[in-house]
Amino acid sequence: MTWHFERGQHALDLIFKLPREEQFRFFNLLSDLEIDPDLATEGFGLNVPGPVRMRSAPLGTHKAVLLVCDHAKRVTLVNIVRSTPQDPRL
Repeated sequence: MTWHFERGQHALDLIFKLPREEQFRFFNLLSDLEIDPDLATEGFGLNVPGPVRMRSAPLGTHKAVLLVCDHAKRVTLVNIVRSTPQDPRL
């Protein structure tokens, strides 16, 4: 079964606040999200497995934070956050 990305006004407002290059990266990500959101993203926060979970996708200087729901087969953009650079000492 295919997944559905929620294309509501909230999602569009968040996407259009991104720099243009990152907007293109997000729109290129959409087809992958609707095929397999877990493969197209990485865990976010506590990364608790289950039917409803938070995932993220890097876009450059920002990350898309997504809510994935197995029951409804929906992917919802929750927020866009700034990416933090990795500490080279780790």
